[in-house]
Amino acid sequence: MEQILLIDTSADKCTVGLVREGQLVQALQHTERQSQAAIINPLIEQLCTETKIKLADLSAVAVCSGPGSYTGLRIGLAAAKGIAYALSKPLMMHHKLELLAQQQIQLDESFWQYAILITARPGEFFYAVYDAEMNIVQPAIHGSAESIQVLMNDLSATSMAVYGDQHALETFGASVQLVSEVDFTLWASFAAAGFANKDFADVASAVPFYMKEVFIYTPREKGTNGG
Repeated sequence: MEQILLIDTSADKCTVGLVREGQLVQALQHTERQSQAAIINPLIEQLCTETKIKLADLSAVAVCSGPGSYTGLRIGLAAAKGIAYALSKPLMMHHKLELLAQQQIQLDESFWQYAILITARPGEFFYAVYDAEMNIVQPAIHGSAESIQVLMNDLSATSMAVYGDQHALETFGASVQLVSEVDFTLWASFAAAGFANKDFADVASAVPFYMKEVFIYTPREKGTNGG
């Protein structure tokens, strides 16, 4: 019996779920910010207890591995890799832009193209476009609001739905439909299909889909700005 553990720590929340035969059995979420490292393993343990399974019973582990919070991505992937390595289970890594596009297509298949926007930093976004069959129209990029607006304008003559988080809505206007979280019920079928197709990642070399460079602040000299 196929059973897949889902892990998403790509944003502020920490969410885990169990998929059985392509259906979501249960999902648990912890919403307190900056506590993912402390809560991820207890949350997985709670999920196993409530669904009456052992980690050894899993068929695979799937993780939403970016783009998103640097720290969150590392925490989620570390947990997924730890379970996969320790128990010799397959690891599946799913791109968040792809997951969001796939779930919106499942909810509404009436558009030709589906654009997804996720805030990277103020004024910067992750962006990708897929057609209704999940073929890539615009490969995932990290860019400024201005550069992405140009790309969006190039596709405006076609039937395209645009989905994004709150900052995307505020930046690009009312044409953006609000969506930011991965729907675990819809992810379940996507993960099951990936498992059937053996879309597995190499546990040893897997790294998050960061898609942007780490922003490093230059330390102030002692005594400046009142320091």
